[in-house]
Amino acid sequence: MAEVIERDEVGEKLAACGLCTAYDLKSDSTVIRVQDQASLPSPWNLPSRLFQFPVNMAAPIEGRPRRIGLRHPLLASHPMVQQIEAATGLEVEPCSIPNRHGIRNDYGQWHHAVDLISDYKWRELVETRAFTSDEAIAGAVVYGLDYSKHDGTRKGYLTPAEARQIMAAIDAPEPEDGAALIRTYAAPALSSMGESKKGWPIQSQFNADVYARAWGKIVGVERGWFAYDRSGFLQWAEEGRTRYAAGDGPTYTEASGQEAFAF
Repeated sequence: MAEVIERDEVGEKLAACGLCTAYDLKSDSTVIRVQDQASLPSPWNLPSRLFQFPVNMAAPIEGRPRRIGLRHPLLASHPMVQQIEAATGLEVEPCSIPNRHGIRNDYGQWHHAVDLISDYKWRELVETRAFTSDEAIAGAVVYGLDYSKHDGTRKGYLTPAEARQIMAAIDAPEPEDGAALIRTYAAPALSSMGESKKGWPIQSQFNADVYARAWGKIVGVERGWFAYDRSGFLQWAEEGRTRYAAGDGPTYTEASGQEAFAF
C-alpha cells in the first residue's frame, strides 16, 4: 500500500476552518458532512444525504495532493462547497473522486431519492429531480411502497395516488399491458421469517426493470394483490396469490369464489 505523503496543505486548511476533522483527513476516501444543515436555505436544508454530504475527497497519495469532488455537478452552488473553495483557494472537481483503485462507489443520487421519499417529501423530490435520476426516483417509489415508518401505521411511505403523481412527473406512463405487471414478480412462495412468523415476500423477476417494478407495486396495492403485514412490510395478499395462480386468462376466480375480470 502506498504511503500518504505528510504534507497536506488543503487538508490543513479544511481542518482549520472546521470543515472536516482530523479523522476525515486520515481516511483514504471520505465524504464531508455539513455541520448545521438546518440553517441552510432551501433546497440545501432538505433531509437528503446528497445535500448533507455534498463532496467527497481522497487523501494525498504518491505525491498527488488531496482531491475534492462534487457528488453531483449541480452541487457547485451548495453553500458548503463555496466555503471549501474559499478556504482552500481551489475549485472543487465537478465529479465524485474515485478511491485509490480508480473506483467510484457513490450512491448519492439514490440516497437523495430514497431519503426524501422516506421523509414524506415526495413533492420536494420532484422539485429537485435534477439532482438524481429517473431510475433512482422509480426505485424510490418501489421503496416507498414496500416499507412503512416504524410507527404501527402500516401504510407505506407513499400512497398509490402519490406514487402515480411521481411516475407522471418523470414521464414514466403506466404500461398498457396490465396483465404483464403481475408477471413482474416471481410466483408467491411462503417464506419462514422466524420460528413464529411466516410471510409471503414479493420477489421481482431477475429481468424486471425498475419502472415495471414501480408500476407493479402501484397497481398491486390498488388491486389488493399486496398488503402490509404487522411490521409494515408489503407482502403478497391472498387476492394477489389467487390472481397470480390464474395466469393470463381474461377472467379468474377470486379468493371469495366470485368470477372477476383479470384487468
